[in-house]
Amino acid sequence: MDNWPLYLLLVLAIGIGWWLGRRERLKSLKPVGSNYYQGLSHLLNEMPDRAVTPFVEDLEVTRDTLETHLALGSLLRRRGELEKAVVVHENILATAKLEIDAVLNVQLELARDYLLAGLLDRAESLLMVLIQKSGRVRTESLKLMLEIYEQEKEWQGAIEMGQFLAVGDGTEKYESAISHYYCEMAESLLQHGKLAQSREMIREAIGHDANNARVSLVLGRIELELGNYSDAIRVLRRIYDQDAVYVVESLDMLKLAYSANAAPGSIDGANREVFKQYLLQCLKRTSSISIVLVIAELIEIEQDAEAGAKFIANHLKLNPTVRGLTQLIDLHIDKARGVSRQNLLILQSFAEALIADKAAYRCQRCGFGGTKMRWHCPSCKRWGSIEPIFGLEGE
Repeated sequence: MDNWPLYLLLVLAIGIGWWLGRRERLKSLKPVGSNYYQGLSHLLNEMPDRAVTPFVEDLEVTRDTLETHLALGSLLRRRGELEKAVVVHENILATAKLEIDAVLNVQLELARDYLLAGLLDRAESLLMVLIQKSGRVRTESLKLMLEIYEQEKEWQGAIEMGQFLAVGDGTEKYESAISHYYCEMAESLLQHGKLAQSREMIREAIGHDANNARVSLVLGRIELELGNYSDAIRVLRRIYDQDAVYVVESLDMLKLAYSANAAPGSIDGANREVFKQYLLQCLKRTSSISIVLVIAELIEIEQDAEAGAKFIANHLKLNPTVRGLTQLIDLHIDKARGVSRQNLLILQSFAEALIADKAAYRCQRCGFGGTKMRWHCPSCKRWGSIEPIFGLEGE
């Protein structure tokens, strides 16, 4: 009992310490103005355009509120409000005292804003700094740099970025992309008549993806330009093993190569039979009306128009397509007379209208559809994912 004054003083000291600490915490809390709650209300009611100013002006950027600011910036970017997203992210960098990792993440978000807004120079300047870092920030920055180079068609820069990214699980994806970058350069050189340089680019493309059917298509064009028809045929026939769905893209060049030494517009007997057998082989793997029509042309040369039409009709019984129907009508319409001819013309116009605006190609990754062949999907940005559509309204 002699120590009770000491115990009393100890309890009193603890109480005073608690009270002082609580008072300091209350003083340190900055009152949140009504603008913040107004901004929060707009944000929750999907009105981010009216939420930006209250948030930026009234909600201080701290480690505790950083996620709120980033969420608002991300929401604005997804809605296409890119200028406002830039304001939010620039405000964070200008006013906040954050750890280095947080700063790098905000800079990465700002670079995304710049990229989507078309401010490629600003995005590139910022990303060139970020790719010197490590970890996730470096990887994401390399991807964004790659996207910039693709937009600007700076294929050599895209190749360099792709090589950095072609590691681990991303190897196959980026090696395929690099192969297409070399094909892009090869096609550009080919258009300017620089055949030797174009061939060099194709060699590089093969080294990154030997199964890229586009490589064979471009190399086939080079051989045709050089008059190497046998080599062109050999190269173009590789597509059957690489990816048979792209055989349809090689048909015009094959017809030209096989008919090179024959009379204009025809193919001599030996080449015709070899060509036909190859196409029949392709038809077993991919049911394409384009292949059927070329075979029908060859049969018509060998026999007559009726035999060619019969071949088309037999194929359509098993694999009906609107395009095949229009071709079959066209083969019979000249022989029809009177009411029969009028009915065929009406049927032909309806069939052509059905496929007039229909997509002929579709991305196998995201479903994007288009009327012409693209090697780079404008929607998901994947290379080599677009293929001809097969079915009633396609091949």
